[in-house]
Amino acid sequence: MKNSAIILIIITALLISGCEKNIYNEVDPRFYNDAMHGSIVGKVLQKSSNALVIASQVEPVDSAVIDPEDGSFAINNLPIGNYDLTIKADNYRIYKNCNVMVEGAGTNYIGEIDLSTVPDLVSTHYPGDKDEIAFNNRFASLTISMTFTQPMDRESVEEAFSTEPPTEGVFYWGQYSSAPGWNYFAESRDYASGGFDQGATITTYSKITSFSYRVAQKDSYTDTTYNVTLSTLACDTAGNYLRFPLEFSFSTVQSSSTLNGIQTSPYHGDMYVDLISSSGIRITFPRNMDRPSTEEAISIIPDSEPIFIWPESNELTIYTGGAFRADTTYVITIDSTAMDLDGTRMGEIFTFSFSTSPVGLSYTYPNNGELFVSLTPNIRLTFNTYMVKSSVQAAFSISPSVSGSLNWYNDSKTTLEFFNSGSLQPNTKYTITIGTGAKDIFGTHLKEPYVFSFITRPE
Repeated sequence: MKNSAIILIIITALLISGCEKNIYNEVDPRFYNDAMHGSIVGKVLQKSSNALVIASQVEPVDSAVIDPEDGSFAINNLPIGNYDLTIKADNYRIYKNCNVMVEGAGTNYIGEIDLSTVPDLVSTHYPGDKDEIAFNNRFASLTISMTFTQPMDRESVEEAFSTEPPTEGVFYWGQYSSAPGWNYFAESRDYASGGFDQGATITTYSKITSFSYRVAQKDSYTDTTYNVTLSTLACDTAGNYLRFPLEFSFSTVQSSSTLNGIQTSPYHGDMYVDLISSSGIRITFPRNMDRPSTEEAISIIPDSEPIFIWPESNELTIYTGGAFRADTTYVITIDSTAMDLDGTRMGEIFTFSFSTSPVGLSYTYPNNGELFVSLTPNIRLTFNTYMVKSSVQAAFSISPSVSGSLNWYNDSKTTLEFFNSGSLQPNTKYTITIGTGAKDIFGTHLKEPYVFSFITRPE
């Protein structure tokens, strides 16, 4: 009798304890977990997606729908072990996270999950969504590429593929290009490199998992936004169709050398710029410019009589009428009235400046410090700008004294050559000095005498 009463008390206590546990389970899910169970929690950033989260071990074990207010989810009371987590939502790629560990009385927070809008069968695509592609449609045409996770039915993909604005083009299956395609040059009988990757071994129809769509040059526009769609008509060779369309867009810009701002050569703030430059002053705009309004908007300090040359519609070369002035700061200003070909003004004044080198010598023959020099050399002086011959003649001296005359070398106007009347002395040091009386065609003198020496060979 006494033993029966004890047993009854124990059973009652266990029943009460069980009821309390059930009450706690309904109030707070954290009390689900014990030494043999745990939880998987996380958050889906697309909180309005109504995503379903599934925990599986070969077969689904449990699932939960995300909270529409903050995208959070929790799968509780899972037996300890490893789980494969799958998240499914309409119009989003299926998310998978394998071997998620659940420990006893523990909570595994897998973090924030950003569901992809790229369909499950698609691996990558070029250009990327919202990319900005710089290219010159005079030399290249657009390329749109895709790789897939499975071998694809080519006919269904080509039928499902479209662009807006509409384009014509050619599908190159088994290739993936990550750059605009260069045009074919008949004279070279070759294609310029376009970043091609085979992306597949083409052996049979069923093994092709990539393509590049070469847009016809006539449909490859600059300053245009292209919208690309691969509809749910596309399927793999096993007959699995895209669950939702692939949609992305990219934009093209005119300039192949600058996207955002104006670029210059010389650069703003450059010093010791060469006085004679075959490039002149070069300006590259981010858009194709209206030539008359742009030329009218340009001013140069010091005053020059510039000549404008346009190698491309967005590239301008300014010739200042000859060599740059020595030891001078040039300031180039483009007024806001300069317009592009669409009639849109720059809107802001653009200014850059650079400083030039002083008058000097860039080369001599013989070189300073040269040994074993021939006894009959013509001494050559090359300046970095156009010089006044008479001023160089008056400033030139050689020690020991040698008779001869200074004349232009090949009528260059920058190089003078001293012709010896006789031979130099053997084993002798000769020193040449060009004094500060030497000046360029703008009247700028050498800042300090230029001196160099050489030694002749033995007799």
